[in-house]
Formats: sequence, C-alpha cells, structure tokens
Amino acid sequence: MPEMSEALFRKIKDSFEKNGGVIRSSGEIDRHLDSVGAEAATYNENTIIIKSGLVPGASALFEELIHTAQYKSGRATGDNWIDMEIEAKEKLVKHQKSYGIPDVENEETKRQLRELIEGKRGRV
Repeated sequence: MPEMSEALFRKIKDSFEKNGGVIRSSGEIDRHLDSVGAEAATYNENTIIIKSGLVPGASALFEELIHTAQYKSGRATGDNWIDMEIEAKEKLVKHQKSYGIPDVENEETKRQLRELIEGKRGRV
C-alpha cells in the first residue's frame, strides 16, 4: 500500500501520543504483524503497533485510530472483532476523501469489507 507522508504521520502520531496514546514498533512487533499479515494493529484504546521503520498507509493508520475509539466507547470487546472491522472499514470508505485515502487503498478496503461481510454471513 502507498505510504502517507512522513510529516502527516508524525503529526497524527504526535497528537495521539499527546492525548495519552502510544504507537509502538520493534522487531518483536514486526514478527507478530508479519504472522498475521498486517502492517498495524490495535491492542486497546491507547495502544497501536506498527511495523518498524514504516510510515503506514492512510487506511491502515486511520483504521487503527477508529479501533482505539471503538475501545474507548466500550463497543470493542475482542469477541466482536468482525463487527468492529466491518464498522471501521465502512467508515474508511465513507470518509475516504476527508482522510486523504488514495483510490488504490480505498479499493483494497472495499475488497476486504466485502470479504468480511461474506465471511460473517457464512458464520450465521
């Protein structure tokens, strides 16, 4: 995925951390993210992990920020991860332009959203 500008990433990261959040990277985090096929992940309302040396794509970073808000509101429980993924991806698609998400990332988000919805239907 295309990366966002380093300046924008730094601005968002600084703001998140100023408000009590942390964005962590390390070799161990890299191995974990590689094992789950992700460039970033959210652990709770204050903790996002990203691959070392990576400026994430806009979709990846904003999705993780959406997940922190889901945790803060009490809606994310860990057991409802599919619903939270669907909700986050729907928000990314809806707000593509305001988040500055490139079309190529938006198309990938739409593809992932379709797969999640289809997978959820198969579980019901």
